[in-house]
Amino acid sequence: SLRRRYVDTVYAALPDGSQGLLISLEYPQQEKAGPPFSVGADEVARLFSSPWRATELERRDILAQEPRFQKEGVSALATAVYRLRKA
Repeated sequence: SLRRRYVDTVYAALPDGSQGLLISLEYPQQEKAGPPFSVGADEVARLFSSPWRATELERRDILAQEPRFQKEGVSALATAVYRLRKA
């Protein structure tokens, strides 16, 4: 609910035609109690629905480069980059 409120407050103030990038981490949330917290593609789509459009630009598996997450038993870790556009 806090993420929804943040998007509805901060992003709603931006004018139509605004653009930006969102970079998120994705991992099985039950394997690590953040922060950082996992924000998956489904949640990005829910948070940035009309009048926003979120388009995934890139996704990378980064678990091999993050020994801290490996040490904590996280089985998968990725970054995702989204282009945000407000209609």
